[in-house]
Amino acid sequence: MRFDVPLISAALFGAAAQAAAVNRPNSHVDDRAVSNQIEAIEEEIIRLEEQLAKDLAELEQQEEHQHPGHPQAFSSASSSAPAASSTPGSYETSTLASSVTQSSASPAATASSSILTSIASSYLAGLTSSITLPSASSVATTDASSVLLSLSSVAAHLSSVASSVSSVNATISNTLATAYSSSTSASVVSTTSVDQTSTVVPVSSAYSAVSSYVAGASSSAVVYANSTASSSVGSASSLYSSASYLSGASSSATVSANSTTSSLSGSVVSASSFLTSASISISANSTSAAATAPVSSTLTAASKIVSANSTSAYLTGTATMAPTASAVANATINSNITASTTCLDLCSSLTFSSDLTITPYTCEAFASGSTITVPSGQEAVGCGSSETALLDLCRVTLGITTSDVSEVYMEVWLPNDNTTSWNGRTMSTDNGGINGCVAYDDMAYVTGMGFAAFGDNSGRNASAYDGTGFWDNNEVVLDWVYRSRHESVVAGKEIVKQFYGEEQDYAYYIGCSAGGAQGLHSAQYFPDDFDGIIAGSPAADFNHLQDWSARFIQLTGNSSDPRFLTEDQWIFVQSYIFDQCDEALDGVDDGIIEDPTICEFDSSVIPACNSTSTDNCLTADQLTTVYEIFTELYSTTGELLYPALFYGAQVDAFRLGQLSGTTQGIAHDWYNYGVYNTSTFDITTLDQTDYAYADSLDEYHGNVSGFSGDLSAFKAAGKKMIIYHGMADPLVSAGNSQRYYLKVASTLGIDDTGMDDFMRFFRISGMAHCGVGSISGAGAWMFGQTALADISGTADNIITNMVDWVENDDAPETLLGTKFWYDMEDLGLEFERPHCRFPYRTTYDGTGDYTQASSWGCTYIDDWQTCDVGAHPRLCNADGSFTSVAT
Repeated sequence: MRFDVPLISAALFGAAAQAAAVNRPNSHVDDRAVSNQIEAIEEEIIRLEEQLAKDLAELEQQEEHQHPGHPQAFSSASSSAPAASSTPGSYETSTLASSVTQSSASPAATASSSILTSIASSYLAGLTSSITLPSASSVATTDASSVLLSLSSVAAHLSSVASSVSSVNATISNTLATAYSSSTSASVVSTTSVDQTSTVVPVSSAYSAVSSYVAGASSSAVVYANSTASSSVGSASSLYSSASYLSGASSSATVSANSTTSSLSGSVVSASSFLTSASISISANSTSAAATAPVSSTLTAASKIVSANSTSAYLTGTATMAPTASAVANATINSNITASTTCLDLCSSLTFSSDLTITPYTCEAFASGSTITVPSGQEAVGCGSSETALLDLCRVTLGITTSDVSEVYMEVWLPNDNTTSWNGRTMSTDNGGINGCVAYDDMAYVTGMGFAAFGDNSGRNASAYDGTGFWDNNEVVLDWVYRSRHESVVAGKEIVKQFYGEEQDYAYYIGCSAGGAQGLHSAQYFPDDFDGIIAGSPAADFNHLQDWSARFIQLTGNSSDPRFLTEDQWIFVQSYIFDQCDEALDGVDDGIIEDPTICEFDSSVIPACNSTSTDNCLTADQLTTVYEIFTELYSTTGELLYPALFYGAQVDAFRLGQLSGTTQGIAHDWYNYGVYNTSTFDITTLDQTDYAYADSLDEYHGNVSGFSGDLSAFKAAGKKMIIYHGMADPLVSAGNSQRYYLKVASTLGIDDTGMDDFMRFFRISGMAHCGVGSISGAGAWMFGQTALADISGTADNIITNMVDWVENDDAPETLLGTKFWYDMEDLGLEFERPHCRFPYRTTYDGTGDYTQASSWGCTYIDDWQTCDVGAHPRLCNADGSFTSVAT
């Protein structure tokens, strides 16, 4: 049978059967008390064994629902990062902080049955006791029955610290009642602390010694070996291959390795109505090894959580509902293709063509409206806690080993029912900033539209500003730059084909910020990965973007610097900018500069403070700051490295940290850990020498710049790209996307009509950066790019626009943006505005209601290619080239 370890007994008696102990080596023993406890529950155990026999007979008739394959444990290098706090799983019944010691066990009084003693005393171990495990070597070499008898004898010591017979009986009774329920999944977790240098006895030896079915019952054991070696986990494939399936019983084992944390959870076992669900939790983590598998009343497949992340292993998170997408039932992108296999059977049959090692972890079915829990390693770094499934779906989790020192965690969400099933398309999602987050919100959004969604953690769990994983590990840098994305796309497509029985018709990508840059990079280096790419506010030309970002504090100083402006002072400056560049240029006084590229602000109109006037004015130093922050970044030879911040973005630039007198986290971590492999580099001293050194590493870093203008292969293959960028973006200058458009046109030697065939760039007036930090800008920034931008009443959807372009050759001329009052649907519509594709400028007709989209049109920009010295904005070098290397 494939399902050769059903773990039925473990489901009944839980992971508390693992020997957990408090450190009380001098406890006195009353053997009679233990025997009394065992006798009190013996009758109930007999009844449960009868049920067990019945269920085992039923299982043998259900081979088609048996265990899906072998998990594989990963070994993670130790890390100096602080340990993430461990949160118990939602079904955890007890937490016991304890330490495991290792020596020879001394005999104790025998009970009515050595095996029943082992089972019953395991429950008492979950309360509080002193226990000394057999040595690791003895477990690895002794026959199973002897080991179990030894464990049984040692467990007899448990009673001496029980508070009372009645309380122990009550705990046992409650636990058994929970485990026996035939309609509710249950888990019992025993948590045991392990010394920071603990390692795990190789599974191949330790598990095989205790996994055999003995005397008509099954047991569960965990074996630890103290060592000064770094954390490691043995091969987990032996969790199944070495376990003996004899006379219809089973065993379970939890294998964990951890280098810094003191919390370690035992195996989590889910008991379903047919007791067919088993869960094995295997952690290889340098900061937290506490782990639970998702437990769901609908889960009937074996669940395996195998994590190898430098921040945290996977925990069950808290429930937070995701926003509901209004485009769920969009009939134009739903072809209702149903699965050719079940989610239950998928993991056991998956195969991959990649030369890399790809390990499926879990295949779980979720009903529409159910909560999908984010793994704790992701939750701990701010990737979210949960999402709501917007339709029935199959969630597949897996790992891709990209090198000896790097690996990628990814998820695939597959629409999975007969009425709102797969639309024949895939959608890959992004990583914003330098984060290592699966984009769970976007995955929920696009699966709700019918797409099969892919997401990955870019090779590590990390927040948007955390680059510590890059330190002395360029393989992780390569994962983040491109490899995790490309490999997850290849693997995801193969999963789709095997689940639905056919390949996707079209593959799409959506991302913003660094995610937008990832889209550009894919088009440049992997043109066959996607048929359509949506790249929002792309953080391309990455090195120079960080140079530009780091320069702001050099220009403003901190809050005590005489050059520094407060937020109120920037609002004061903004009033003068709007006076010159809002209604005066676009005809509408709405606080939005429709096209900042034609705003040439004269800062001399701002009042200068003097000895008699100190209010509503700026000092000479502050006026210099106002001028300088809107300038470009150049190399020592005068080549353009990065374009200027656009007028109109200054207040949000303060609110999002660019002008607030603080160092930029991404620039700091990139130069420290990605460029210089140190933690001591002072980003405030960044200069041209550093710029040049980072540029010299671009190819080594996997072409992190992502700024190649050669999209000839992408174009020739008939692929499509939509770029959008907020013109009030304070974190990534909108000028850089316009610059990239110009560079592609120049590289390919085509004009705007040639560009229109495969690339369309939309400039979104008044929009800030991707809607981050609840600062989305004053413009009409909602057009379906995220679930938050697709609330009821939103006029347009960029995803459906892309689908229509790729599949029906119906290219969008504009993106129709929606703006609600204070970005709240309940407060009503403020205005709608079409955003024209470049090189057209969105233009007010001069007479109509400016809140109506019909009052705006598109005017061709005749000099759109002018970009050299004297051009505004300045977007290329004096010779018209786009060479972008610091010297």
